[in-house]
Amino acid sequence: MGHTVFLLVPDYPNAMELDKKMNVKNVFRFKSYKIFFNDENRLVYKSEKKKIFKTLKAIKPDIIHVHTEFTMSKMATSYAKKFSVPLVMTAHTNWEELIHHYIHFIPSWIARIYCHALMRRTYNKADTVIVPTSLMEVLLNLYSVCKPIRVIPTGIDKKEFEISDSTNETTLQFYETYPQLRSHKILFFAGRIGKEKNITFLIDVIKELLPDNPDIILVISGDGPAMGEIRKYALEKGVIEHVVFTGFVERLKLKNFYSLAKVFVFASKVESQGMVVLESMACGTPVVAIGKMGTREVMGGDSGGFMVDDELETFAEMVEVLLNDSLIHKMKSDEALQHVSKWTIQLQAAKMIKLYNFLVKKHNQCSCIKQEMKKNNFLSKFYKIFFRSTG
Repeated sequence: MGHTVFLLVPDYPNAMELDKKMNVKNVFRFKSYKIFFNDENRLVYKSEKKKIFKTLKAIKPDIIHVHTEFTMSKMATSYAKKFSVPLVMTAHTNWEELIHHYIHFIPSWIARIYCHALMRRTYNKADTVIVPTSLMEVLLNLYSVCKPIRVIPTGIDKKEFEISDSTNETTLQFYETYPQLRSHKILFFAGRIGKEKNITFLIDVIKELLPDNPDIILVISGDGPAMGEIRKYALEKGVIEHVVFTGFVERLKLKNFYSLAKVFVFASKVESQGMVVLESMACGTPVVAIGKMGTREVMGGDSGGFMVDDELETFAEMVEVLLNDSLIHKMKSDEALQHVSKWTIQLQAAKMIKLYNFLVKKHNQCSCIKQEMKKNNFLSKFYKIFFRSTG
């Protein structure tokens, strides 16, 4: 849309080589280390501050937009304050609900207090805070975040999920890899394989449905620390033969999996938005999801599927309706395609640019006022000194 974007991010093993191979531009990576309780995410070393400041000075940004609460946030905030650059932050994560999944040795009440303090302290340093849903806005208000909060969801690029000839080729490859799926109705889940995603609930759904629907199979795409635990749980429940783990799937190939599925199933109760729900809808695949946090707002009721309470029987019942009633399935599929158009990346980007322009203009006006005040203060002091010296 005519703007230049620079990304300052943590370095990951082989990331720089991949950037070079893919000819990625305007991405600056900084030395980082693993978090002791989560190997997937990394924190930038504090010693990288000088390099980050040097990079930002070279870029001379009109605005800084932070997407983390940790080390990089502190450094970017420090730079924005020192050099008077408008600062926007996005609250992507409901840490209060997630932290007990990672840090078990700290009492939950202490962890929650820490999360409240961290988010309050972090976001109150921004000029404006972005949240993907209004429920996250309520949460930040409860944390006493007093800066302006704007609801701007993360947009979805519908073009990434359009079905093409290559989709059909991938479908054939998919069936070659997993021949057992040819004669089955597929329930699909995509996402990080972590405890917070509540995937064991989906295993229970399969067990509940199997007696009357022996032709169903659950395909789980993604990777994460809870993979072994989920496999073990499926084995204990006696449904392992009806669960397929694909591991990590490249983003551009995800649409092939969504389009093959009869129903997308999602049981997470901690999402700040729930992008995979929208991705499934963009492929015309109806969704059955537990209506908590961001998922509740994204679905807006039963748009493009069924949003249910955290009840196994109700969840399984709605899945069964979509599996066996072709008329309702077609209606929900059409509904999903229509609903997702409200969440496109183009609409959300336009909102973001409008906010950026407003903040830059406001910041420039404030800078002019401050300069005028300094000038006036200087003149005032000069006159006082002059008149005192002349009697």
